[in-house]
Formats: sequence, structure tokens, C-alpha cells
Amino acid sequence: MQNLDPKTTALVLIDLQKGIIARPLAPYSGAEVLKTSNELAERFRRAGAPVILVNAGWSPDFKDALRQEVDQPFTLPAGGLPADFMELADGLAKPGDVRITKRQWGAFGCVTRKLPVV
Repeated sequence: MQNLDPKTTALVLIDLQKGIIARPLAPYSGAEVLKTSNELAERFRRAGAPVILVNAGWSPDFKDALRQEVDQPFTLPAGGLPADFMELADGLAKPGDVRITKRQWGAFGCVTRKLPVV
């Protein structure tokens, strides 16, 4: 097993929020992913390494969502997203964790542009 230095290592958990983990997921259920993530997060916290929790979320009118070219644009379901869609799964966040809310589906904010051919 590899030893990781907690001073230079962080655990980044992405999209472990109610509106996503409640969906039918495969090959592991949202509950299975959440259980494993909680176990990892506790080990990182005990070691003194940061735990970073990233969720996707927008204002109720969706006006703060990033607009970019994609193959299939996201459309809001009729009636909008459930009220708790962007909330992290119960029990996941602990004091001292870093919280980040992204305004797009992509976890790393990558934007691709068509560059001119030279």
C-alpha cells in the first residue's frame, strides 16, 4: 500500500449530493458510493489531510448556470430541480472540510474552444 503524505494529499469528493446519489446508478448504487466515500473521508480527516466536497448547484431560476457548447444541452425538468437537489448527502460534510459549488456539470471547469487552424 502506498503511503500518502497528508501535508500534500487531499481527498476530493465530487457530486455526492442528494439529487445525484438518489438516481439509479451502476455498477454501484449511490448508497454504496456514499458509504465508501464517508469511510475514505474519515481516514483522511484522521490523518490531517483536507477533504474537499464539490457539488453542482444553481439558483432556482438557473440563471447562474454556465452556458457553453455541449453535445446535449441540459434542460430543466418540468417544475425545476427538487429543492434538496444540490445539498450534500446527509452526514458527509464535517467541520473543517472545504466546500465548493460548481455551476456546471463538469468537475474541473474545463472549457473547450475551437481554435483556428494555422
